[in-house]
Amino acid sequence: MSNNELISFYDDEQDSSTAPENEALNCWNMLIVDDDKAVHEVTSLVLKNVTIFDKKIVMHSAYSAAQAKELMLSNVTFAFALIDVVMETDKAGLALIKWIRESLHDNNIRLVLRTGQPGETPEKEIVSQYDIHDYKEKNELTSKKLFTLSYSCLRTYNDIIKAKEMEKMLRHNEKMEVVGQLASGIIHDFNNILGLILGNVELLQQTPFENEKQAQKINRIHKAALMGKGITNKLHSFTTNKSEQKESVNINDLITKMDTIISISTANNVPINYHFESSIWLTNIVVSDFESALFNLVINAREAVLINGKISIKTSNCRLTDEFCQLNPKAIVGEYILLSISDNGGGISTEDIKLLFNPFFTTKKTGTGLGLSMVFSFVSHSLGYITVDSELDIGTTFNVYLPKCQTSK
Repeated sequence: MSNNELISFYDDEQDSSTAPENEALNCWNMLIVDDDKAVHEVTSLVLKNVTIFDKKIVMHSAYSAAQAKELMLSNVTFAFALIDVVMETDKAGLALIKWIRESLHDNNIRLVLRTGQPGETPEKEIVSQYDIHDYKEKNELTSKKLFTLSYSCLRTYNDIIKAKEMEKMLRHNEKMEVVGQLASGIIHDFNNILGLILGNVELLQQTPFENEKQAQKINRIHKAALMGKGITNKLHSFTTNKSEQKESVNINDLITKMDTIISISTANNVPINYHFESSIWLTNIVVSDFESALFNLVINAREAVLINGKISIKTSNCRLTDEFCQLNPKAIVGEYILLSISDNGGGISTEDIKLLFNPFFTTKKTGTGLGLSMVFSFVSHSLGYITVDSELDIGTTFNVYLPKCQTSK
């Protein structure tokens, strides 16, 4: 190798301070753990303008294993780390690696051991058992080799994350298949019961009634049974992914038509404020599924509010930007109609938000846990996106993004 290719260790005024946490979403976070300040400065000098897989590398510095632990316990997600073997103790780096894998349980981060003492190879057990990506002597890491090493670490890290996402998706699909089989059995049995009720009601409707009041009661039973049949049909669509015909609609009109039902569902004791975009775009959706989704979200809001509760239903036109989609990887850039349902209730914890759309998950004593999963199914089949913003003791907002119809102006 040529002399000018070697990384030399010298004092410089480069700032290697920790990057703000909000940058972490659009970058690769790299942790440098070394008690030699020059190592941090030179590594930062070589990689500060490097972009790999369309993301820049942001370096975070720790000058001891203890400092490294503090950083790793923060909200920053590290993709890879360069760790010195000898720091506050002769095996501080090795102990840190054990802690990362065994105590922190981070099996994604790529770990590279570095040492300034040639010939001292770390224990073979450490390298194999704790998934060490590479081991280098500091004088081996030329600028080119440091870039190659970073690329290799990030490529492997990226592959691991993608593989785990696919595994998670597979487990979710398997779970949904079991849920679908269970629901299909329930639907079959429930339809048999409804068939019996509807058959007898229709026979009663063919006989003369003694008075109008009796006729009204029979008709109410008939309507209730038909509603039950409609619900089972929707549940069947949910479990089999079979959807009704989509239509290009104005959701302002649909919400206005549902005003009476919405008021009744809130027992008329929770004020509902409507804020409609006057020139709302059209969206291509299944109308009955939209109505069910809106009804479920309003019911959830009603049950969340207490005294002086308020619910807001708002529509607007919006565009999901590249920045939004980077923060929400499953969202797609484009023009959308935004439906927001807000309440000033008790809010939802961060832990519960992660499980909110899972079938049968509920925080209610009498809830079925199917309402929000059906909302999520509707949004997914509509090629839309949904987010939840919530703060304890402040309230919750569900944001439903429905794609703008291609023919809409």
